[in-house]
Amino acid sequence: MIISRSWLQEWLDISGITTEEIIKKLNSIGLEVAEYKKIDIPSKVVVGKVLECEKHPNADKLSVCKVDVGDGIKQIVCGAKNVAKDQYVPVALVGTILPGDFKIKPAKLRGVDSEGMICSSTEIGLPKLEDGIMILDESIGKLELGKEIREYKILNDEIIDIELTANRGDCLSIYGIARELSAAFDISVKNIEDIVFDNNEKMQLGIGRVLHIKHEECDSSLLYKVFSKKDYKNPLKIRVRLGFIEEDLKNEIENLAFYTTYSVGTILRSYGYNIFKKDNDALIEIKKDENFMDAVFNDKKVSIIGINQIKESKPSKEDPYFIIEASYTDPELLAKKYYEACKKNKIDTDWVYYRSSRGSNPDLYMGMDYFCYLVKEYSDIDIFSGTHEILKDKETQTINVNLDNLSKLIGQEVSHNKIVNILVKLGFSIVKSEDKNLVIKIAPFRHDIKNEQDIAEECVRFIGIDNIEPKPFKFEEKNRINEAMRDFKKRKDLRTKAVSAGFYETTNYIFTDKEKLKKYGLKIVKNELDLINPITNDLNTLRTSLIPGLLEQVVNNVKNGKRGIRLFEIGTIFDENRNESTSFALIFSGIKEEDSVSNHGKPDEVDFDTFVKKISSIIGDFELEKCNVQNSLMHTFQSANILKNGTVLGKVYKLHIQCQKELELPVTYICELDFEKIPYSLKEAKEYSKYQVAFRDLSVLVDKDIQFLKIKEILKKNLPKEVKRFYPVDIYESEKLGDKKSLTIRFVVQSDEKTLSEDEIGTIMQSLLDILKTQINAELR
Repeated sequence: MIISRSWLQEWLDISGITTEEIIKKLNSIGLEVAEYKKIDIPSKVVVGKVLECEKHPNADKLSVCKVDVGDGIKQIVCGAKNVAKDQYVPVALVGTILPGDFKIKPAKLRGVDSEGMICSSTEIGLPKLEDGIMILDESIGKLELGKEIREYKILNDEIIDIELTANRGDCLSIYGIARELSAAFDISVKNIEDIVFDNNEKMQLGIGRVLHIKHEECDSSLLYKVFSKKDYKNPLKIRVRLGFIEEDLKNEIENLAFYTTYSVGTILRSYGYNIFKKDNDALIEIKKDENFMDAVFNDKKVSIIGINQIKESKPSKEDPYFIIEASYTDPELLAKKYYEACKKNKIDTDWVYYRSSRGSNPDLYMGMDYFCYLVKEYSDIDIFSGTHEILKDKETQTINVNLDNLSKLIGQEVSHNKIVNILVKLGFSIVKSEDKNLVIKIAPFRHDIKNEQDIAEECVRFIGIDNIEPKPFKFEEKNRINEAMRDFKKRKDLRTKAVSAGFYETTNYIFTDKEKLKKYGLKIVKNELDLINPITNDLNTLRTSLIPGLLEQVVNNVKNGKRGIRLFEIGTIFDENRNESTSFALIFSGIKEEDSVSNHGKPDEVDFDTFVKKISSIIGDFELEKCNVQNSLMHTFQSANILKNGTVLGKVYKLHIQCQKELELPVTYICELDFEKIPYSLKEAKEYSKYQVAFRDLSVLVDKDIQFLKIKEILKKNLPKEVKRFYPVDIYESEKLGDKKSLTIRFVVQSDEKTLSEDEIGTIMQSLLDILKTQINAELR
């Protein structure tokens, strides 16, 4: 976004602020300045008036001019085609040094003396405005003969190029930048009413006499006005500023519309009258095109609102009038729906799309009023009274802001008045202010403001990041992880670990065979809650366990020649009352590893220990306790509850030999867990000792009927802090031992403070033996 100091001055009084300060402030509020350039018109280039212009006697392409330069009349030979009598022109006097180190000296051209040079815009350091010399007018200020051109600030301007992010469409205008600087310097930006004086149309004939609008439901807001078409040329001020921003649309009316858009941010298009003319007046039809985009039609499509316009529709010399269209379309609609349509159908876009898709000024009257002001200021074009309007109510967004939360986001306490002052200067409205809460009405041109964090960012921009006291980083954000996300992550984690352990996931219907459930002794849904119209006779009830489905999958795999089968499923099951829950089941059948040289091609079948270790690799460490057989699938002597932190998660068991034979399966082990009870939380770091670990075994004789679980509970209550963990490694029974059994327990001993000596370890082991002697009459073997 290129701005100039004199252009900015029209909307904001910056006369007491240096350009260096403006650049510094723009950078501080997030509008990064990419380039700065000072236009430096040479001294001794002055305003002159051509009094006479005659053909050169010895050259067809030269003219001999008498030019009044204030302190005298100079004879100057000029080669420009557009030089003419009574023009005000820039004159480089003798002694002037023009860009390129070109010094003006007295000369004789084809025998005629020349005292100076009538200059084009490029010869004095300005952009190219036209072919030939630059013609001055009073749009740059009162023209005084002999006054140096460099004294006209509109010409001898300062140019600032600002890098804008795509979401700051509100700054794609001089007015938008002025609004930002007004908040930064705490000075008032001028309203459109301050610029546009009495705006009564010159022509009393109403717009309805010459133009009609027909429209269907559309997404855009539109405003139309008609002007008489007379010979019109933009004044020097407008042309030179368009030169600074390197824009020239090759059409005077279109250039004026673009200049207005660049000034105030409202999208303006210009149309010729004849393309819409039908009989004695014109008709514009607004409707959706074949891609469901808002478009302007006559007999054919003339333009797509916010996208493009056909060349034939622009004002021409043959048009008796011209039409100006002010438009606004939601930038999100343009950037998504319209963009996809343009990309898919290879529709070209023009300068309007760049601005409208980033968010233009929705105040259509502001743009139209400013255009009318420029027309009346610099021409005698007549304006038809009235407008045609298609206005959509733009939903006004409000945000509730708590000042305490805002201060936390900003990083320091900020006064209520300061926040309000910044927001109001930026065009926001305070709907309600109560205690420490504000209800803020978002400015309609700020499409990037969505939440409290965005408001905080606006405040930080104008408070200044350097003015906020540095503090240690403190991250504050609402927890966005809900139960559904936690459940998803838990399922994903269990699946990943099960696959890593060599299991394959399978999926079965939630329906199953009721007779099969009864046969296995599993629960069934109550008759009054069961399925009324089952899919098939084999799928006539809701499953109460995942195991029947997994067994069926194992049977199919065995029939296909598989020798080692590992499957798992995470799925929904039901209880007798049809209440849902999630179950995690695993099944391991057949050989526990593939044939290899190491096992001589004769791998062992899976055993209880192997299966339990696989489960542990998936859900972590756990304990086992003896459980009662609850159905005909469970082996009488190889069934156990799985406990973790004292909670029963489910069961692990060997498939009963009778079921194994009926299904013609090899040795099979099954585990079914309650998904909800499986612990799942963030890993927590814990302290660990850096000193040497010692492993010591303690073999004792205890009564045969004493289970290790009881011994474990006794030891836990009296365990020295140096014993990190313990577990059984051997159980031995024989006739020689009588009603006793030998139990070997391995203890892991480690101090957090030092490396333990053998004597210290011996003392710890003796204390453990004493505990067992006292509590269960254990004897050292």
